[in-house]
Amino acid sequence: MRARSSYWQIHLKVKSINKWLKKSSGTGDAIEATRAAEDWAADIRASERRGFPLVSKKFKAVAMTVSAKYKAEIKAGTGKPKYADYYRAIDQYLIPFFGNHNIDRITPAIIAEFHQWRLTKVGRQLKQSTQHTHNLALTKVFNEAIELGYMTEFLRPSMKNTGESGEARGFFTHTELTALQTYLQKWALEGRTEATRNLRELLCLYVAFVAGTGVRPGTETKELKWKHIEFVQQKNTRVIHITLPQGKIGARNLIARHEIWHILDKLRALQVEYQEITLDELIARREDAYLFRMRDGIRPYSFVNVFGDGIRAAKMLTNNKDDKGRSLYSLRHYYATQRILEGYSYEELETQMGTSASMLKDHYNHLNPLMIAERLAGEQGSANGGEIAVNFANIAKANVIGLVGLATGVYLNLEQQNPDAAKELEEHLLKSPKSS
Repeated sequence: MRARSSYWQIHLKVKSINKWLKKSSGTGDAIEATRAAEDWAADIRASERRGFPLVSKKFKAVAMTVSAKYKAEIKAGTGKPKYADYYRAIDQYLIPFFGNHNIDRITPAIIAEFHQWRLTKVGRQLKQSTQHTHNLALTKVFNEAIELGYMTEFLRPSMKNTGESGEARGFFTHTELTALQTYLQKWALEGRTEATRNLRELLCLYVAFVAGTGVRPGTETKELKWKHIEFVQQKNTRVIHITLPQGKIGARNLIARHEIWHILDKLRALQVEYQEITLDELIARREDAYLFRMRDGIRPYSFVNVFGDGIRAAKMLTNNKDDKGRSLYSLRHYYATQRILEGYSYEELETQMGTSASMLKDHYNHLNPLMIAERLAGEQGSANGGEIAVNFANIAKANVIGLVGLATGVYLNLEQQNPDAAKELEEHLLKSPKSS
């Protein structure tokens, strides 16, 4: 008996898990307590033979342990970005519903109840990708329980995904994006407060940066700092190398277009402490300062709301061809479209955009007929496939130059924009008869 209890306590050593199990007999009578101990020992041996867990634990206790592990890794900087999605799913959805259930007693029927509870809580069916994250988080909790001996693989319930596939986001044509950038420049000056004007001014550069690099807005730009950018001298040119410190797939590298130099220089000029040095000097310093900061030094938490306000004010929430809403991710779509028209392969874009070549092909395979549209339509019969591809490439190059020019006010001369066109013009002028 325990000192402050009138009931006998049962202690049982289980060799299979090398642990002492304890429970109250529920009685103060020694004979009844002995009978209870024998019955419990028989149940434990039966559970061992059937492969059932010998210790039951509430879901909440295990889930909190898993959540804490993910939070610690994120805080230490060693965790993957998706870990944050896991602990949020555990804290906001899994623990509130499953918390008081014994983790070894969660059945497919209870899983079905969870789906209905979540539908009521949110008011709509979550997308497949979100439900997939919840299922993965639940799997992580079950894995922990199995490892600790609180349940067996045999008792792991099956899960389902009842969500619909996420719809593709609305897109921008180059003409539309140019019109938006023109509007945003004017809109930035109309802000009622200095803080609003500063944020809109930075948005203009952010839009051009995302559209010109193809980075994932928010996910891959939030922690981007000057130290993550370097100018690398190659044999015949200098390239802008960017290391994205975090993202959907973790850290990754990309090579930015030459035109992005002007965006970076404009961002440098916005930051008071760097106004007296050149961009080259700033990059060489490897400064541990955030790239996207306003004139007052404040870093916006997000560009989602201000971009939404901007496209709403410009009456460009959709493209009038379908009802798909535009978002910052539409700028990434624009980048992919332009680069494919420029002649990039899906494999080249895989490295540049951090998305598999097969997924890119599924999304943008419709562009291949467009690149030979003139031949398919029977127009310009003298043009061969190579010439048409070059035409598309030149247009795509000019598009990004124009977009950057609108955002920065800096436009490259013809030789910098298109060396081939400049050379052709020079040769033409040399051949032309001199006027008297």
